[in-house]
Order: sequence, then structure tokens, then C-alpha cells
Amino acid sequence: MGIFRDMPWRALAIGVALSALVTLYSAYAGLKVGGVYWPILTTTIASMAILGFLGKTTKNEINIAQTAGSAGGLVAAGVIFTIPAMFLIGIPVTLFDIMLISLSGGLLGILFSYPLRKQMVEKDQLPYADGTAAAALIAGGDEQGKKTTQMGASLGIGGIVALARDVLKFIPQTLSLASIGNPAARIFNIGASLSLIPVAGGFLIGFVFTTAWFAGAALTNFVAIPFLVGTGQAADKAAVLNEVARPTGIGIVIGAALAYFAFVGLPRIIDIVNEIHSSMRNGPKGKTPPKLGTPMAKGFAGGLLVLALLLSVALNLDIAMTALALVFAMAMAFVGARVTGEMNVDPMEIFAMIALLVAKFAFGAAAGPLIMLAAVVCISAGVAGSMMQDLKTGHLLGTDPQKQMIAQVAGVVAGSLVIGLVVMAVAGKFGFGSVEFPALQAMAVKELANGSHVSMQLGWGMILGALMTIASHYIGSGAVPIAFGIGMYAPIELSFPIFIGGIIRYVSDLKGMTKMLRISAAGAIAGEGIVGAVYMICSAAWDFLK
Repeated sequence: MGIFRDMPWRALAIGVALSALVTLYSAYAGLKVGGVYWPILTTTIASMAILGFLGKTTKNEINIAQTAGSAGGLVAAGVIFTIPAMFLIGIPVTLFDIMLISLSGGLLGILFSYPLRKQMVEKDQLPYADGTAAAALIAGGDEQGKKTTQMGASLGIGGIVALARDVLKFIPQTLSLASIGNPAARIFNIGASLSLIPVAGGFLIGFVFTTAWFAGAALTNFVAIPFLVGTGQAADKAAVLNEVARPTGIGIVIGAALAYFAFVGLPRIIDIVNEIHSSMRNGPKGKTPPKLGTPMAKGFAGGLLVLALLLSVALNLDIAMTALALVFAMAMAFVGARVTGEMNVDPMEIFAMIALLVAKFAFGAAAGPLIMLAAVVCISAGVAGSMMQDLKTGHLLGTDPQKQMIAQVAGVVAGSLVIGLVVMAVAGKFGFGSVEFPALQAMAVKELANGSHVSMQLGWGMILGALMTIASHYIGSGAVPIAFGIGMYAPIELSFPIFIGGIIRYVSDLKGMTKMLRISAAGAIAGEGIVGAVYMICSAAWDFLK
């Protein structure tokens, strides 16, 4: 077939291997800090280094490897933001289920985003900041090997930390004031995760979001807990966290998500609908509109049919839920692609919550199908954003977009095959909602899917979150209130090092060092995440075999 002619197969193989590794470390790190960062920078440097070592490479070959490799990160994000909610509720889920959900969502994201390339990348010329940065990095090269050396060093440091903590047990998972006999721990719930991932993650998130996050954590740990426990209104810290902070914080996240979608998501959907309507009415000037019998149209229809069968038969969703999954996957893939291009952020978990709420009120479905619907939508939106970042890189470098599409499909398949290993290992070894793996977004998804009524704390939190987001929108701060809500119920052991990372980012911005330090932060997350995930999977497998 013409599409496979001159395909750089070694680049594709390298990209598939990178996607598997990116999926592992993104899932591990994301479950720890509640976020997954664009892996494009990491896979670009890795692809440059590997292909450069093999010799006789080209910019387009590097781009193909990078495209396949980066897909795994967003597959991981969509899964860890949603599927842990099933474990928290107690709904049985298998490794095979997770693989099918990942494949469905990932392939839908590609199917729905690829046709947007010409409009969003070429015509609208949306910036896609990370995709543009990757193109500049590939075009500029790494002749002195400085970036590769820096990435390798930070990978090694992150790996050593995970080895010392998880394998050799030289250091604990977390450190609290209570563990060193500090009397302040009787009043203030203070501690820190002994990991580079939260610090590096806070650096990549940025000062504004981490400050909002820590403000929520400070409200819970330094105000609510001392006051409510000290006045006898709550029995202990756990009661404050479970009965006040968590439902209020989750309510803020949900309310903020609804308001953010109203201000950002819906206008993008309206814009896209208007563009489609205008195109259908006027037609492209000087060109014949595409016919339904073209190979691309047939491929789109065939792919959609296969994925619909996969959702309804393999995952046992009824016809109504399958149709809703396809509609929302398409809509949120469109919105995810557009928002990513404009803001370099893909609020995929917000899209998942919106889809879940609509399905719940429309059909009153059980929690299991609702969470699977949310997962498919979340993955679709995430992969769509990743796809468009990569297509932006390819457009700037002159790479064949059809070859990039093949690379993205290969990367999604590779990520789908391994993501379940991390999820099942964490569920078996630690459990979700633990200090080590709090699965912050999944807690909100669980509350939406499983709740039969809205508690007073959750309701007030939703109102507060919506009001905060409206105010935030008009001052240009976007979805910052979501970070505040997460901080209210995230473990302080996580919130404190994330805030430290945000402070480092603030200083690095002032010193003009952010571009350089991003490589080190990404490398530290990858190194610790890969070693930690592989060790955890092997340990869980050993426990199973004993």
C-alpha cells in the first residue's frame, strides 16, 4: 500500500518501545501527583539520541519515532484519571478490560483528530507550543550532545532515587513530623513524599497552579484541621479530611470543571459546528467537496464501526451508552485538539466528568458503565491533543502526516498493552487513594459515578468552584480553582513538594533557566517513574506467583 511506502520502520520500532516506557512512567508519576505532562520533549531527545547513535538519520525519521513515543503518555493519563474510580468503588475490572478501554479511546482520538489537521494546523496555524518546541529541537539538533547528556543524567538520578526507596529500602516512601517526634504533628498534618516526581511535577505545572494547590492544602491542614479538632467539632484529622475537606474539595473540582467547560469547551464546540456548517454550505473554493466513497471516508466509517462494536460487545455497553461514548469522544476530541492548540493544556479529565454527568442524568446508568464511558472520552480527548501536537511538529518539519498517523496508532497500541500492568500493580500493592498513589482525579470521578445524592459539603463546594472559576476566567487564570480544590483533599505529603517545585519554577523563570531545567525535570520524572513502575510490576507479579 502507498501509505506504507518508504515507512521508516526502525523509527517506528523505536517509537513503539518508547511509547511503552512513556506509558509506564506517566501512569506511575500521574497516580502520584495527579497530572501527566506532555512527553514530547522527552521522546524527542530520546529519539534524537537513539537514531543518532544508529547513524544516517533524518529529521523526519526522528519525528516519526517521537510521534509514536509520545502517544503512550496521554493513553496513561486518560486511564489513571478515571479507571481507579472503579477500584475505589469495588467494581471488578480486569487487565483485558483496561486494554480494550485504552484501545477504544486512543483510536477514537486519532480517528476524530486527524481530519482536523488541515484546518487547525495549516489554516488556523494554532501554536501548539510543545509541538512547535519539538520541531525547533529536532531542526536545531544536539550536535554537542548537551541535551542528551542532561536528560541522561536526570534519568539516572531519578532512577537512583526509586532504586534506593523502593528496592533497597534505604529511604521511606514519605516523611512526616510525627515520624521524627515533632509535637507540631499533633496539630498540623505536615510531611513530604520522598520522591523527585512531585518536585519536578510542580516545576512543570508552574508557580500559579502550584500556589493555588498549596493554598487549598494550607486551608485544610493549617486551618480546618487545627480549628475543628481543637474546638471538638471533629474527632480527629481523619474525620476532617473525610467528612469536610474531601467532599468540599471534590465539589470545587466538579463545579470548576462545569464552569470551565461552559466558558472554554462549549464556545469551541460552537466554533467547530459553525465551521462545519459554513464548509457544507459554501464548499471549499475551487475544489470539489469530498465524496462519501473516497478511501478516507470509507476508512473513517469502517474504523468507527469497528470501535462501536468493540465498545458494545467487548465492553458490554448498551447501544445508548455506546452511541453517547462515540458522540462525546468525537466532540471532546475536537475540543481537546482546539484547546491544546490555543493553550497547550488538554483538560481531558474535565471532558470526562462532563460526559459522565450527561450520561448519568440522561440514562441513570450504573457506576461501571459510566466510568468506562468517562475513560473512553478522557483518552480520546488526550490522544487528540497529543496527535495535534505531533502533527504540528511534522508540519513544521515537512513529515508525511499519514506516516505520523500510523506512528500514532502504533504508539497507542503499545501503550494500551502495558498500561493495565501499572494500574493492577498499584491496586494490588498500595491501593488507590493512598498517600503513595492518591489518584486525585479518579476520586472526583468516583464521587460523580457512585453518588446517589449531593451532600451539603459537595454542593457548597460545587457552587464555590463555579464562582471561583467565573472570577478566574475574567482575570485570565483559567482553571486554577481546580488546583485549589485538589489541594484541599490531596495528601499534604504530596502538596508540599509540589509547591516547592512551583517556587523553583518561579525563580527559574526570573533567571531565564526554565527552558534548560525542563529537560532535567522531565528526565527525573521519567527515570524515577520507569524504575518505580517496573519494580512495582515485578513485585506484584512475584506476590501473585508465590
